[in-house]
Amino acid sequence: MNNKYQVSIKFLMQLSKTKKAFLLFDHQNGKITNYIFTNDLTRYRNLFDSWKLNEIIQPQVLALTIEL
Repeated sequence: MNNKYQVSIKFLMQLSKTKKAFLLFDHQNGKITNYIFTNDLTRYRNLFDSWKLNEIIQPQVLALTIEL
């Protein structure tokens, strides 16, 4: 299942540099409204709507090319 969310450049930079294992986030109308990077999924899982494994997301972010 692929979901598409609008994210900021700041978020993408943080995601590309994090060493944390999980991204937990709240979303509304296709936008990520609140997020946290953590290694402890069990502690924060019930506080957020969704979570993703950063190991799966990071290669996609690192493959982005922005031409100015």
